[in-house]
Amino acid sequence: MNKFFRHIRQRFISEGKTKKYLLYAIGEIILVVIGILIALQINNWNESRKERLAEQKILKQLHKEYTQNLKQLDEKISMRHKMTHASNVLLNYIDNPKEIEDDSLLYCLFRLSQDPTFDPLENDIIVNGKLRLITNDSISEMLSNWTSDVYQVQEIEDNWQLFRNQNYYPVLIKERLIRNVGAYILNSGYSPEHALDKNDTISFVIHKNNIDLPSVIIENATEIEGVASTCIIYNSVINVQAYALRKRIVRLLKLINKDLNHD
Repeated sequence: MNKFFRHIRQRFISEGKTKKYLLYAIGEIILVVIGILIALQINNWNESRKERLAEQKILKQLHKEYTQNLKQLDEKISMRHKMTHASNVLLNYIDNPKEIEDDSLLYCLFRLSQDPTFDPLENDIIVNGKLRLITNDSISEMLSNWTSDVYQVQEIEDNWQLFRNQNYYPVLIKERLIRNVGAYILNSGYSPEHALDKNDTISFVIHKNNIDLPSVIIENATEIEGVASTCIIYNSVINVQAYALRKRIVRLLKLINKDLNHD
């Protein structure tokens, strides 16, 4: 092909057809430029296609991870509702002592000992610079704000955990309550609500001591009332933040689903 074009150029020059040669040369340059542009366009199309395939892969992974995050968040919200309800039962009992089964009181004491923490799956697309592959600006913005949004929940969770450790466990230990709480949980088999495998059951026989549980609670009403009230306050506030975070996750999943279905 090169020989063919070279032959034409030489013929024009030898015949003195300079004008035709210049027109031909310009045409040849235009053809070369067009060829380069087409090659660049094909290359850009291939790169764009690769990036869209990579984006789809990331979106599918994000959908899987945030579906799991939503499930975990719902479990923790449910646990906090049970904690606040148990706290209220204890407060009512302290205000109006009445005949109540020890197991009901132990259940409430157990719920106060919990500290459900939201530990979501974290994707590394921001650290790895892959966030640029996400073409949906709303998804990119929500992913960028994710760490900060989660911190709003975890910060209060940490505060409750610290308060519980400093003010509740000492009472359980000092008043010999923790042994009976442990017996209540483990003797009949306990399946943690946040366990990876919901079929797992922890079972261990602990013999209860002979303390008069209702009397111990009344004698330590000041401390238990303070812990129960704080439990309600902290975990109600945490759930307010958790519900706001839940709305963000649901919206993010809808946006991801839309992009996946669109492509």
